[in-house]
Amino acid sequence: MKKTTKFLVGAGLTTALLAASQSSYALGGGGEGNNVPAETINVTGMGPLSGQWTFSGGIDAFASTNTNATPRLFSNEGSLGPNAQYSIGLAAIQIHKGTGWLHFTYWGGAWQTPTTGITSDFGAFNSLARFGSGANPFPPGPTFKWWFTAQPSKYWSVSAGEMASLEGTEIGFDWMNPTFFVSNLNNMQATPGYGPQLNLFYGPVTFNLQYSDSYHTARTNVLSFLLTYNLNKSGTDNFILFGHTNLGHTGNPGVPHAGVGLGFSESNSSLLGAGVQWIAGPWTFIPEVQYQWLPKSSVTAASGNPRPLTTYFETAAMVDVTYQFTPKWSVTAQPQIVYQNGDKNDPNQNLFGNWLQFDSAPGPGTFSPGTTMTGLQISPTWQNKNIFIRPTVDLTHLAGFAPGTGYGKRGNSANQFVGLVEVGVLMGK
Repeated sequence: MKKTTKFLVGAGLTTALLAASQSSYALGGGGEGNNVPAETINVTGMGPLSGQWTFSGGIDAFASTNTNATPRLFSNEGSLGPNAQYSIGLAAIQIHKGTGWLHFTYWGGAWQTPTTGITSDFGAFNSLARFGSGANPFPPGPTFKWWFTAQPSKYWSVSAGEMASLEGTEIGFDWMNPTFFVSNLNNMQATPGYGPQLNLFYGPVTFNLQYSDSYHTARTNVLSFLLTYNLNKSGTDNFILFGHTNLGHTGNPGVPHAGVGLGFSESNSSLLGAGVQWIAGPWTFIPEVQYQWLPKSSVTAASGNPRPLTTYFETAAMVDVTYQFTPKWSVTAQPQIVYQNGDKNDPNQNLFGNWLQFDSAPGPGTFSPGTTMTGLQISPTWQNKNIFIRPTVDLTHLAGFAPGTGYGKRGNSANQFVGLVEVGVLMGK
């Protein structure tokens, strides 16, 4: 690890860092500078709490405008005009003790996760609505995730608490990513969840196995894994394989259940994905792919509820490409594509095949089974120590969507353009 002040780009990779002491970068990619700053304090005389404690965090805000906006179902969303909005983005702190046999991690504050193309009140949430409004509510508590890790051996450790998701190369804290929006891959992956986790280390390989109530369904039945292979000693170049499966049954289709507002398909899904992080001089490349599906066995005949007539799935890919011009300036482009299949002969296809908007009822901006979403966001970043400014342009295109579920007032538009400016202040050195 080069410095104790560096964090990994993604949710799954973050867990690997805290377990295996890898290093990586955020905001500006892999070039010199543009890392998330942090403050490290050496604590002594506190028994198992002694060691290096690292603190980081900050606050940011943004103003945005978009074309082909959908009608608003909620009032007081931070409107600057018919197609413009503003919001606090993130106000958060991260605390980590990563030395000794007892480790501890806490991430908390007030957070949201803006997602490419998700800008409709008719769906699960509007990622550009004012934070705290009906379309983008505050999280239920101040804690994003926390866990303890006992490491009695250099070959293995055990963690427990509200564990980080093991999936993907992005994280829900926006300054941990080189782009403002997270991709839709991140939006559909497993969330943090309560449970235990086993961490195994051998040479360049780390393996994490987690059993939790991911998606916060209040049912501990999701088994997740992450395999990390470091391609160099510093861990800046690596390959990951990740996934999960639901070992039980979570809720019934169309019936509200405990969770984070996600759909029946996500909560009962299986997923397999892979990602790479590769740094070459001023360039950083982070490609990621995934396949997520709903097993037919997730709905039993005895339940009396609608059953899927086919195997519903989503398949998606994206890549972050960052170029570091100077220690202060960088730019990242993220193309992505998501396809969710449908079955016109299934009257309940929206309950099982709308992964992008979590089986929400059809309406403008909710998309539909059979939709392909293609997106491109470009985020230049200027960062001077603790201050950063990140303008972003984001274009999404829909194909194969049912009339009334696209963009615009009537849901018939295939394209949407979003422009925004984000300003943030980070703590630490």
